[in-house]
Order: sequence, then structure tokens, then C-alpha cells
Amino acid sequence: MSRRIALGLTVLFALAAVIAGQLGPNRQRIEADLTRRATAALVAAGQPDTRVTFIGRDGLVVTSAPLSARAHDVVAAVDGVRAVRTRVVVTQTIPDRTQPSVRRVTERVRAALAAGVADTRLRRELAAVPPLVFETGEAGLTAESRAALQRTAALLGQHPHARIRVEGHTDSRGGSQTNLALSRVRADAVRAALEELGVPTDRMTVTGYGEARPRVPNDTPAHRAENRRVELTAL
Repeated sequence: MSRRIALGLTVLFALAAVIAGQLGPNRQRIEADLTRRATAALVAAGQPDTRVTFIGRDGLVVTSAPLSARAHDVVAAVDGVRAVRTRVVVTQTIPDRTQPSVRRVTERVRAALAAGVADTRLRRELAAVPPLVFETGEAGLTAESRAALQRTAALLGQHPHARIRVEGHTDSRGGSQTNLALSRVRADAVRAALEELGVPTDRMTVTGYGEARPRVPNDTPAHRAENRRVELTAL
């Protein structure tokens, strides 16, 4: 007889464990669903700052005194809610720990957008500066290029946090390694000129591409002259 009782208890405990395992996730789903629908109902009732949480089907509403009665009725009317308790806070606004984080994120987004607008404007302004071109095989700056660099330095002064890439290029005449070295010398000459005009060196990155990135085909003297250049790109 005692063996039958022990066996019966074992079966009951096993069934209880199975039921508990099934009810756990189901309870979480119920709580999440009720929270979602009750929150939506509060928002629709003009109480977006009222908070509601659930343990099983029992709700807890946290709000200010003037809103508590209405909030209780709104949540109690949600289908599936069994009981509702109300907790009144002293202040008129509900404390929200997420607000400082939201403000910080908003400030970062605004700063990023402002920086993006400034970068776009600087790129457009740099593109309007006359081209920095060179004689064949030379790295010396022409009078026109020096005038263009004065304008560039003034633009960079208006964007004190902007950085630029100084890119040197050549035409296709000469060996590729010679052209690569020449393009770097041209870029260095432009960097040095900008530094003399007050642009800090750490705001400039210098690179040379040789003949690898022509702006136009190297098929005429005019096109080759256009390819012997230094370009300035906002980073």
C-alpha cells in the first residue's frame, strides 16, 4: 500500500514539474501581452507617462494622484486583467530613468548631424577652389596654386575641427615608381604651404597616387596638365 502511495506521489510531482515548466514561459507571455495592451490603452487615454507592470494577470499602476483613478479604470478594462493596484507618486511627473540616456543619445545625434552638414558644406567649398596643378615633372607651386591655397586655408579656419586628405597625382609620362614619388612630393609641398598659412599638420593626411587615378584620359597635353594635380578631400 505504501509503495502505491509513493508511486502516486512520484507521478504527481512529475506532473507538477511538467505543468510548472509549461506555465513559466506562458506566464511571461501573458505578462508581456498585458503590459503592452495596458500601456497602449493608457497612451490612448492621454496618460503616456503612467507606468504599468504585471505579475501574472495582476497589474500595478504607478502614476500621479490626479491621474490615478482614471489610470486604474483604464487598466482594469483591458481584457484579461484580473486585478489592479495603484501606487501614487508624490511629484507630478513620473520618474523616468531612461530620460538622461535619451537626452544624451539625442545630443549625440544632433552633433553628428551638424558635423555631417558641416562636412558636406566643406566638401562643396573645397570643390569650388581652383585646381592645384603643376608643370611636367615639377612639384613647385604656381602663383595660381598659392592663391588657391590661401582660400583653402581660410575655409579650413571656418571649420576648425575638420581634417583633410592631401592627394598628389601625376600624368602618365614617366615611370610608375617615379610618378608615385613625384605625386607624394607634390602633396607634401601643398601640406607645407597650408602649414605656413596656419593649418595644423595634424589636420592633414598626405598620400600620393602617382598616375593611378587620372581625372581625364592622358590623351592630350591639356588633359595631361589637368591630371598633374593635388586634390584636397574633407575627411
